Amino acid sequence: MDTHLTEIKNAHLFMEYLVSIGVKSPRSRRDDRELVDQERVLARIKKDNNGNTKFFICAALLGRK
Repeated sequence: MDTHLTEIKNAHLFMEYLVSIGVKSPRSRRDDRELVDQERVLARIKKDNNGNTKFFICAALLGRK
């Protein structure tokens, strides 16, 4: 896992963070997905080994855009 990503436990809050950094929300929150800008991962949605969906975001970007 990228060390610059922070796990967000709440899916709704994750989507709000995406909006605040100017990233378009993915259509599905259930599929593994990486949101990348200029070769840097801004956010990630990933299923763990138990099938639980986990949300990660680059918290350093919050408040910069």
